[in-house]
Amino acid sequence: MILDIPNESIPVLIAFALYLLGVIAFGVISHRFLNKSNFVKDYFVGGRGLGAWVLALSVAGTAVSGGTFMGFPSLIYSNGWIMMFWVAGYMIVPITTMILLGKRLNQMARISGAITIPDVFRDRFQSPLLGWVSTLFILFFMMFNLVAQFKAGALVFQEALRLNPPNAELLGAEITPDHFLLLQFNSQGENKVVRVPFPGKNAKYLNKEIDNEQRLVRCYFQEEKQGVTETICKNIRFPSAQLSIPFLNRKVEWGYFLGLILFALTVIGYTTYGGFWAVTWTDVFEGMIKLIGVILLAICAVRAVPMNAETGSSGLSAATESLAQQDIQLIYGPGPGQFLSLGMAISFFWLWTLTSPGQAGAMVRMIAFKDSTGLRKAMVLVSIYYVFIYFSLLIIFICARAIFPTEYLKDVGTDGQPDSIMPAMARKVAPTPFIAGLLIASPFAAMMSSVAAFLLLISSCLIRDIYQRSINPKASQKRLKIASYSITFITGLITIVIALNPPNFLQYIIVFTGSGQGAAFLWPMFFAIYWRYSTKQGILLGMIGGFATLVSLYVFGWVEYRVHHQEQHWLHHLFGWIPNWHDSRRDPFAPLNLFGFDPVVWGLIVSCLLTIIGSKLTKVDTVLQNRYFPANK
Repeated sequence: MILDIPNESIPVLIAFALYLLGVIAFGVISHRFLNKSNFVKDYFVGGRGLGAWVLALSVAGTAVSGGTFMGFPSLIYSNGWIMMFWVAGYMIVPITTMILLGKRLNQMARISGAITIPDVFRDRFQSPLLGWVSTLFILFFMMFNLVAQFKAGALVFQEALRLNPPNAELLGAEITPDHFLLLQFNSQGENKVVRVPFPGKNAKYLNKEIDNEQRLVRCYFQEEKQGVTETICKNIRFPSAQLSIPFLNRKVEWGYFLGLILFALTVIGYTTYGGFWAVTWTDVFEGMIKLIGVILLAICAVRAVPMNAETGSSGLSAATESLAQQDIQLIYGPGPGQFLSLGMAISFFWLWTLTSPGQAGAMVRMIAFKDSTGLRKAMVLVSIYYVFIYFSLLIIFICARAIFPTEYLKDVGTDGQPDSIMPAMARKVAPTPFIAGLLIASPFAAMMSSVAAFLLLISSCLIRDIYQRSINPKASQKRLKIASYSITFITGLITIVIALNPPNFLQYIIVFTGSGQGAAFLWPMFFAIYWRYSTKQGILLGMIGGFATLVSLYVFGWVEYRVHHQEQHWLHHLFGWIPNWHDSRRDPFAPLNLFGFDPVVWGLIVSCLLTIIGSKLTKVDTVLQNRYFPANK
């Protein structure tokens, strides 16, 4: 079929093309830096040669991901100013990450020759089991994160492309008992049904009108709020052009499919070919794109807010007044629907500050830096970088809620879901479509830098920790090179297939992978490198305990979500005594927040206690103790 690309999307796509060419150039150049005599060390940690600026932007590039530019903006748009408490802890993440583990982890890795995180655990305690368990946990969390990032990248490009839907005939409309309006279309010879959620539980459907020129249906609803009857219009586009995926037995929107393929092949290509240095230098390039993009977008967003006719205020003040008129909870805590209670605010402060040092991607950067001077400078640089990024995002999407009061809300939205608000704002406030393309490249850059780091991390686990350390210790550099290229490429292809049928959530899965790694690795790594009396049994217990605690609470949340409306379900009788079991959840991936605290709090507590208890009850290996903790130091 011929894709119907709107004329206004052409300049956006040109800007994207220029950005992608820059990324590809870095991958080609980086390939020349690979050391043939020690391919694995150069491919995965760059020969431990990261300076301050490169280290800073590399750390930031790994952390500032699709969640930052898609999930976080959607939460600001939906919940207002309370989100500054959600992300407050992130301002000191560079300090906790680099001070808590940085210098000592780098020293330990140099002593043992470790290249990966499982290497550190394995060599510190001479335990292949620790290496295997940490490898499996990293693979588990990274595959979740990769799918989320691939989906986010595809959605960004889909919004940049914004294909016109094909012409369609509306056959009829039907209201379901669970408050959905089913619009039945004949599109390209096929009957298709579009589910339209009612804007509220008490809303009533009025009528519809068809706009064939704009290729959409306007559906009108009526709802009473605080004694005032409102008429709400939802614009429903004709069904999008779709592509059949035979082996998945489903169809995928063409815009999403093209975005996924372009995003995936670009990031897989430069990561596979250039290795660590390609990832690192593109992190620097993408880091600058992200910073410039959000600052420009913040300026444009403030200028685009309509002036308040009553008070005469403009900019951010007018935006805040608009939020107060829509819902006063958008201004004050705990936010709409008790979004962020005090307990959850404390949880998220600890989530960012304590779990970030436990991220495998961040720890790899700590292994790779050049010297302590560079580490200290990088710590300051990353802190400043985060302040600019997150403060700008907060301003942009507070303004977005004033500019689009309901258009991108989950149930009321007329133009899209909350995750689409970032590219939509770029298109709305940019002075030209070309500049809009450059601004949309910011979230695209965020996802690319994260995906590249995750791909390399997965590849290092499989090649270094499983193949070289366990299966073929005598493998030649040539064989390792071929295996590294192959695994990185194959991992990317597998993720493409999974992302063709992705989960419906984004931010929750990113929080899950971040908090999961922190719960599993933070305390085991901390005690492994600082506590001379830690043992392999204690470290293993702490790692498994933190992992199991956090995953279990997510499983409980998923189960409760599935049976929430079935009051007599046997699971309510079995688990109903658990605190917070009956809490409302916005997403099937939302966890059980025991006593009002996020699972990461409980995962960290269990991991810490089990590591200490397990080490106290088992015998220390004095040979290894003396190697890593010499008596004269």
